[in-house]
Amino acid sequence: MATLQQTIAKKFLSSLAEGKEVDLEKIEQIRKLLADGKKPKADDYVKIFSAPVGGEVK
Repeated sequence: MATLQQTIAKKFLSSLAEGKEVDLEKIEQIRKLLADGKKPKADDYVKIFSAPVGGEVK
């Protein structure tokens, strides 16, 4: 059974995928970050969203 957090994350990522503001690569990076099991930090999101479109996060 999915937790409330997983349900919210799934809906959030689905909404992002429907828009044109965030590319699929960034969505996949966010999905991996959320699935990691660790509590994501603001810096993790900054790295993802500050990377150029199609760019690799290091």
